[in-house]
Amino acid sequence: MSVPNLVVAMRTHRGVVRENNEDAVGGELSAGLVVLADGMGGANAGEVASHLAVEMLVNELVIARESGLDDPDRTELQDAMHRVNQAILELAQNVPEYRGMGTTLITGLFQQDRLIFAHVGDSRLYRFRQGVLEPLTRDHTLIHELVELGEFESVDQALLAGVSQNILSRAIGSEAEVLVDIDESAISAGDLFLFCSDGLTSMVPDREIEQILDHTDSDLMGRADALIDKACINGGTDNVSVILAGIDDNDNRNNKGEQ
Repeated sequence: MSVPNLVVAMRTHRGVVRENNEDAVGGELSAGLVVLADGMGGANAGEVASHLAVEMLVNELVIARESGLDDPDRTELQDAMHRVNQAILELAQNVPEYRGMGTTLITGLFQQDRLIFAHVGDSRLYRFRQGVLEPLTRDHTLIHELVELGEFESVDQALLAGVSQNILSRAIGSEAEVLVDIDESAISAGDLFLFCSDGLTSMVPDREIEQILDHTDSDLMGRADALIDKACINGGTDNVSVILAGIDDNDNRNNKGEQ
């Protein structure tokens, strides 16, 4: 199994306004896997959806790797996401109090020289490289779809026209068929990857996230804590979750010829 030695910090917080936390984080470091979900729905349905999505996807992908697929490909990742979608949809249809529930879902599979990632919704993945924060995912929201279709020149223009930035155009559990975006990023020495829910990005601008991640005197958990704290200080109107993942320095030195 070609999996790098990961260093990971995971944090989730309900924020300062919401009574419940409908986010979920998880993973299996020995399989190079991290997962984050941001649930939605009435009562505790959002919490049910996010936790089911994380637990099921972790199980699906760990089994795939342990069954001989040393490096599960995009097809296996897509199939696993679709199975999670179907499971949540069926649960929502069969349990009245769960009807309408769904979740965003983003996952990363780390291999020695690359990260394969998949997502649905507006939870994001960023790469922090040499002091620069770069988004690797595109939000699946109505406002971004309208901008891409040319209805507006920018998100700011759409906001001024009254378009909400919180309406998802895709979510796990909302439709029988879901379109999953899958991509990959090369991994270089010193790279840090941030998976996060919109409870962070709606409260903390990218520039401030970049500054926090640049505090190299803090370990990963210290920087994860700082991101959560900053979101809460800036309003904390939503649940906020972060996963920070990097490659152990010793592992980078051992594999620097593969970067």
